[in-house]
Amino acid sequence: MIDELLIEKIKAFLNIEFKDDKKRLKHIFSVEKMAISLAEIYAIDIFHVRVSALLHDVTKRLSYKENLDLASKSFSKQEINLVPKSCLHAYSAAQLAIEKFQITNRNILNAISYHCSGRKTMSKLEQIIFISDYIEETRLFADDDLRKLAKLNLDKATYEILYKTIEYLKIKKRPISELSIEALEYYKRKMEEINER
Repeated sequence: MIDELLIEKIKAFLNIEFKDDKKRLKHIFSVEKMAISLAEIYAIDIFHVRVSALLHDVTKRLSYKENLDLASKSFSKQEINLVPKSCLHAYSAAQLAIEKFQITNRNILNAISYHCSGRKTMSKLEQIIFISDYIEETRLFADDDLRKLAKLNLDKATYEILYKTIEYLKIKKRPISELSIEALEYYKRKMEEINER
């Protein structure tokens, strides 16, 4: 019952925060829907998945300075410098989750923090949020093959998304997170290990 009350509280906050940005709101709720479907396949706590999905983009409307101020409360300057400005909202969203909704579960906070860049050795919850953010139904660039893959193997889907994202950012000459590059190498090795068996 307490879990449901928190979900309702978060949704009410989102509906106010993004009342003028229906596209963002739809994305957030679509990530929640996709994350629930993956959580059911991989037997991951649905409540943890819902909280992580609903809060992953909660600070998207804040200014760069507001995001930086929030993120700096939990992350060092060195950590913040590992990700491009476009991923800063992930760190500030985790801090908002702590301050506004008293979220203390480290796995939930990590899933929010690394949904944009990814990182090596992600938990299944982290992977589900990372993947769902990329493949939810409104993401027209994500194909159904990738959605099917996510339901079969989280590691393979994580690798594919990291690879596609990094290639896209290279083409667009946009900054790439060091965390993403490390994660790509890590999941590439995991794929090679699977293929060698």
